[in-house]
Amino acid sequence: MREPPFEHSPDAHPKTLAELVGIANAIEQESVRRYAALAEGMALRGEAATAAALRVMLDEERKHVNAVADWAASIGEALPGADKFRRSVPADLWKAWDEAAGSARLTPYRAFAIAAASEQKAFALYSYIAADAADPRIRAQAEQLALEELRHASLMRRFRRQAWHRERRDAERTPPTVASADALHALLGRHEAEIEARHRAIAARLRTLGADADAALLERLLRSPSWPPDAHSPYAVREAPDGDAVALLVTAQEALEAFSETLEGVLRTTEGDLFTETERALASVVTRIAQLALHTADRLQQAQALQASR
Repeated sequence: MREPPFEHSPDAHPKTLAELVGIANAIEQESVRRYAALAEGMALRGEAATAAALRVMLDEERKHVNAVADWAASIGEALPGADKFRRSVPADLWKAWDEAAGSARLTPYRAFAIAAASEQKAFALYSYIAADAADPRIRAQAEQLALEELRHASLMRRFRRQAWHRERRDAERTPPTVASADALHALLGRHEAEIEARHRAIAARLRTLGADADAALLERLLRSPSWPPDAHSPYAVREAPDGDAVALLVTAQEALEAFSETLEGVLRTTEGDLFTETERALASVVTRIAQLALHTADRLQQAQALQASR
């Protein structure tokens, strides 16, 4: 038997669309508040990778807040304050996050796993509201909200799988050793040069496909190094792989993820100034991964919607 999503039946019985809007807004606003607080806490504790993962969730949740506002406007309802409806949201929705906040080690994998479970609970809440609603308009809108939460959960599960594979590979391999600033700069220059070669080749292929916005994103994600120019390794001109725009973006992300795994390994074998500089480099790489992953998810959704409309 699967464990029920809530310890007690939710005390959420909206009688009007305005009340349903209030509950939906309260859920998303509270998610934004919690992700922001956890990301700040993880950053202060030096958990750069986990803080970056939480910022990915935070960016996604901010999109959800905007989506709720657009949805409310589309059905002619004003957006009320979140505080008014926070008590209508089951505390079970946040229980795992409350426990994680006090955890000594919240990994990216665990963070994404909790996020996926929370989205699944939100789906269960909207499903409960739909089943309980006497007003067919509330039932229909709650069902749509439930389906949207399933999409959110699917995205978090994808991020969770990626984090699991990274953490498993990290556990199986010997971390690289960097003994000096020069060695670190050489490693950074070598990887960034490789990523630049790959991304420029992919951007060129994207432009031939007419995906100028995707190409522009990759070009914006290239970073000018802060270490000496002579630390750069010359990079060879690369050919981009075949595939559509989404497949090319995924390939571009793989290069950044490989770099992040290397930097996470360096963090485990360094300290002092070397640790600090490596952490800064990792934060930059993970931020680029987050931006690219969210963009790719949006492009995939657009492609799926276009295919469904045909």
